Amino acid sequence: MFRDLLTLVGSRCDGQRAYDDAGAIHSIDRHFTFSAFQESARLSADRLRAAGLSGVEILQAPADGESIFGDWRMPLAWEVEGASFDVIAPDGSVQRIADRAEAPQCLAMWSAPTPSEGVEGEIIWIADGADAASYPPAGIPGKIVFTSAHPQQAKSVAAERGGIGILSDLPRLPEAISWVNSWSDDPGGWAFHTTDRPAWAFLITPRQGEELRARLQAGERLRGRALVRTGLGPGTLPAVTGMIPGAGKEEVLLLGHQFEQGAIDNASGVAVMIEAMRALRQLISEGKLPPPERTVRCLFVSECYTTFYWAHTSPARRRTIAGLCLDSPAGPPEWLSKPLTIYGNPHANMSYVDALLGELAREVMQALPGYPWRGVGFFSATDNLIADPTIGIPCPWLGAHSRTWHTSADTLDLLDPRQLGAMAQMAAAYAYLVATAGAAQALDFAHLAAARGKAALAAAGVEELDRLGQGDLDDAVHQLDYLAARHAEAVESMVALARPAQRREVRRHARALQRDLRRAGRAESEALCRRAGRPGRTAAEVELEATLREIRPRRLVMGPLTLDRVPLAERKGRPDPRWSSALFSVLCWCDGKRSLAEACQLAARELRGARTLSPDELVKQIDPNAPTMLDYFEFLRQHGYLAW
Repeated sequence: MFRDLLTLVGSRCDGQRAYDDAGAIHSIDRHFTFSAFQESARLSADRLRAAGLSGVEILQAPADGESIFGDWRMPLAWEVEGASFDVIAPDGSVQRIADRAEAPQCLAMWSAPTPSEGVEGEIIWIADGADAASYPPAGIPGKIVFTSAHPQQAKSVAAERGGIGILSDLPRLPEAISWVNSWSDDPGGWAFHTTDRPAWAFLITPRQGEELRARLQAGERLRGRALVRTGLGPGTLPAVTGMIPGAGKEEVLLLGHQFEQGAIDNASGVAVMIEAMRALRQLISEGKLPPPERTVRCLFVSECYTTFYWAHTSPARRRTIAGLCLDSPAGPPEWLSKPLTIYGNPHANMSYVDALLGELAREVMQALPGYPWRGVGFFSATDNLIADPTIGIPCPWLGAHSRTWHTSADTLDLLDPRQLGAMAQMAAAYAYLVATAGAAQALDFAHLAAARGKAALAAAGVEELDRLGQGDLDDAVHQLDYLAARHAEAVESMVALARPAQRREVRRHARALQRDLRRAGRAESEALCRRAGRPGRTAAEVELEATLREIRPRRLVMGPLTLDRVPLAERKGRPDPRWSSALFSVLCWCDGKRSLAEACQLAARELRGARTLSPDELVKQIDPNAPTMLDYFEFLRQHGYLAW
């Protein structure tokens, strides 16, 4: 359907140039200080200006450890002069096992400084440093905890028992140092804030950890000497933006995070976006493509933090009709724990863009036969969170998960210029198609969305038949009805692309496709009933939980929740829910019109496994200690997140 455009865009997308851009970004971001982030931002902005983009700007968000955008408290700025960790043997011999000058990842991000002369203490092995029961009853005053636990999770536990610092061989890859960029006092939190406990931690490879453990187990009394020269204080956190102007006010967004230490995650994503924008700008300048009706904007952020800053402060957010998140879109198949994946939109914001991106991927990936890919549902993990209905930008995510994630092994040599070029081709075609779409193209997108919906219904029919041994037939039929309704909404979403005078006719075509989808859903339900030996079965109405039927929650805070606004002492043990798919899904349906019972039922169908969970089963995925969903939502209301 879009082969001519893909061919044209592909002729201008230079994978080697994207590789070089990724290398330049990675060479700076691998140091992950806030001054390095500013340098990296200037580099990206220069690349966009050289590509001919307009409105190139480096936005500056406060990095003061206090400001909140959405529910995300901004990190405190951090700088490093140097850091090292030495092991001192009983005979006085010294072995340096960590030096930030050689391996930046060896120092946990936001580590606090030691005294200028450093600090020494006995090294004590505690396998699970995050478990208070693993420590001696008398504590560990003056000692350095050596553990395989994540340093952030061990941080407060060790300090409360007198530990002076942490040494971790966090196991990811045997010869790689894990990168720690979470230093909140909340074990499930993220950035370091002004109210968090200052502490330091060093990281070594699991292989080094084995050697050090062997020495301790052989009876050696080893001491550690840590020297950390860092600074914590208020600063700024950059985000880079640039655009290809359109004739109208609406915008399409290419979005991804910069400012992390990896080449795959995510210098590759930023390089792909730069190359996609460069190719489009060149083709438009040459007259090979007409200027778009809608502006195409790129935005390089600090993951989530400056995304929500932008969503709060930029007028462009309300004009943005679709986005595409590129987080780790390039990496060798042999290192991937999952294939290249298109993560769709949440069911509360279903859109034609998922089908469009899938069709483009099908065409583009044919040229990369050794690179498997797949399409799946929404996953709450990165800047695709702008698809939350309170922000309202449908935004699939194109990316993969490498086994080198957040380690020193995430290096430039893992990137393939061919793959980078193909990802840029896909991103450029996606952005341009949405930016130029009118009524005719909108109908094409509607047909793609309808076809995707029918395929999803057929697959769901097979899955529901397999589940009948564990669940009931009525539940399965209601699930098929639910999916038909969601995919019908994806078809409807394309109407906004047509001009106001064309929308009535476009909507008429959309409704015909929606009727086809609903018929397909009924046909799957009827077939399922026949195969279950109950032909003609009419499913009983779903009974919603009585205690939740009268509550109609209205959200007061934009975006996914983190509980960053709530002091740890007031949370009563409730975990940070920023990556909770269950809470995200429930909240997406809380629009002040639906009851909490309806929101829970819709979320349970979106997240359905072997069966549809009750609200009180669903809340256990958010907070294992929450007695009921009503209790959890009352907590959110008390802290100003919701009203009803």
